[in-house]
Amino acid sequence: MMKKYLFLVAIALVPVLSSAQFYKTSAGKISFVSKTSIEEFSATNSQVQAGIELTQNKMQFRVPVNGFVFKSALMQKHFQENYMETSRFQYSDFKGQIKNIAAVNINQNGEYPVEAVGKLTMHGVTKDITVPGKIVVKDGAVSLKANFRIKCSDYQIKIPAASAASVSDDIAITVDCALAK
Repeated sequence: MMKKYLFLVAIALVPVLSSAQFYKTSAGKISFVSKTSIEEFSATNSQVQAGIELTQNKMQFRVPVNGFVFKSALMQKHFQENYMETSRFQYSDFKGQIKNIAAVNINQNGEYPVEAVGKLTMHGVTKDITVPGKIVVKDGAVSLKANFRIKCSDYQIKIPAASAASVSDDIAITVDCALAK
């Protein structure tokens, strides 16, 4: 009787599990730019873990801070040790949802403007954030793209006085994550 019951439960769950729309990557890209009148520098990270579960409207990003690559090894060292303190804060995370998920048709090619709302944790500080972006669907492939800005001071990232003229408090961030089902 128990085997029959488990079989019926398994049969009932098949449509639920097959309708789940979970997309993920462990090689997403995030880059940032700091620009002042004196200097501009940038870095890219291609080790971003991202996932989106469309049916339940949940999304999550995890960024290993040591994964950012700079043109200069010295800039990279200063970023990791002095600014982001990666020995203490190894990851930045975002957990949230898409505000207007109903506007996305995952079965039809197109670019769907979306707004992600959630909590961004960086440098040990968590803040509510809203990020405009888009979900791009092309022949079954799904990509998440966004451009937004943060302030270092909002996340207690201290810019030394000696660097204040060349490192901006205002940082432009670009997200480009190709996801797979």
